[in-house]
Amino acid sequence: MAQINILFGSQTGNAQNLANVIGESLSSAGFDSSVRDMGSVDPESIHDMDYVIIVTSTYGDGEPPDNASEWASYLKFNDELELSHVNYAVLGLGDNYYPHFCQCGKDFDEYLSRSGGNPMVPRLDCDLYYEEQYPEWLSELIKVLKNKLKE
Repeated sequence: MAQINILFGSQTGNAQNLANVIGESLSSAGFDSSVRDMGSVDPESIHDMDYVIIVTSTYGDGEPPDNASEWASYLKFNDELELSHVNYAVLGLGDNYYPHFCQCGKDFDEYLSRSGGNPMVPRLDCDLYYEEQYPEWLSELIKVLKNKLKE
């Protein structure tokens, strides 16, 4: 079975915690998943990934968290990327009080789509109470993954 790579960009730990919860849910559903800090993964390794889930917060004035900045730059500024083999999902965390609500998640979604990536489910932009918002998205993602990874 293909590995599902769950990558998190987190400044305060919320995205990391949610990425771990998603990883546990996928493992419980029978998937081979790996949760990793974006700062510890070379962005070029995306060429070896077929399934990517990005869970990221937004920092400052719409920027990626420190540990996601290298990935954001790689995907944004590499116009030659060919990622049609990548099936992806993006979950952004933010606070709708700020003008650039979930901007980092929106950016990752745009960069992956522009490079030919295939969104498995629509991006989810979560506000402060993300615990109430992500379960339906995750349930839909698990359904899609089960269909894509049928043996």
